[in-house]
Order: sequence, then C-alpha cells, then structure tokens
Amino acid sequence: MKTKMAGRAFNLAKNFFKPALANDKGVVTAKSVLGRLGPDFLIFGPLAAAQTPGDGFDKGAAYLASSFGGGLGGATVTAATRGKLGGFGELVGGLGGDYLGSMAADSVMRAKDQLINGGPGLTGWERMNRDQQIAFAADLEKQMLQQYGLLVPGSREYYSDPTTGMGVA
Repeated sequence: MKTKMAGRAFNLAKNFFKPALANDKGVVTAKSVLGRLGPDFLIFGPLAAAQTPGDGFDKGAAYLASSFGGGLGGATVTAATRGKLGGFGELVGGLGGDYLGSMAADSVMRAKDQLINGGPGLTGWERMNRDQQIAFAADLEKQMLQQYGLLVPGSREYYSDPTTGMGVA
C-alpha cells in the first residue's frame, strides 16, 4: 500500500516537473536536468556556503538550502506555468525558492546551536553580531572611563579617583 502511494506520488511529481526539466524536444535527459539545476548546485550553493559564517554544518546547511531551494523553486514555477513565463519565471521561482531555503537553513542552524552547542539558538550571522556588539560596548566603556579620568592609561587599575589619582576599591 505504501509503495503504491509512493509510486503514485513519484509519477505525479515526474509529470508535473517534466516541462521544467525537459529539453527542447520534450525529453528529460541528464543534460537537460543538469542545465536546469547545475547553476544552483555548482555556483549558487557554493557561494551561499562560502558566505555563511560558522562551522561546516552551517555551511553545509546553507549549501543544500540554496541549491535545492533555488533549483526546485525555479523548476516549480516553470512547471506550474508550463514555461509561459520563460526566464522570468525561472528567475522569480529561483529567488523565491532560495529565500525559503535560506529561512529553512536558518532554522536548522538555530536548532543545531541550541541542541548541540547548548547556545541560545543563533545563526552564524547572529553570533557574529552579538560578539561585535559586546566588543563595541567594552570599547565604549573603556573610552568613557578614560575620558572622565576613571581609567589611567597603561595601568590595570580601572577606576581611579580623579582628584588623587589613586585607585578606588
């Protein structure tokens, strides 16, 4: 029963995506599929992975989400419109699929940060932002303490009395 349902679902998907994956003669070949999905898996997926901060898991999630999202998004819009929108349909579908894939990858990265790292559930970009905000606040605090004479430059004494120059406990 389950194999029959899976077979029917596969046939429906195959028939739905055929206009998007077929060549000019209406035949689905390895070359026509590579022409449709190749740029997503060979160019845009690697670019997404290279630009994603974090470990290999985060980069892998970005690669897969961009590759499958962009490729299947473009193929879905082209198949749904039977190719009537041409390259515009591929572009819109690819960008929309890439956007949805990016949101899915962010969710996976947040879950990994919580479950595996024990963190607050941040993506690589959010962790980098948090770290930069903390560093900026520390620099700002140091600058303000120096400005008001409460931090003597070159010493480890952070708070000093501006009238005596002595450290305050």
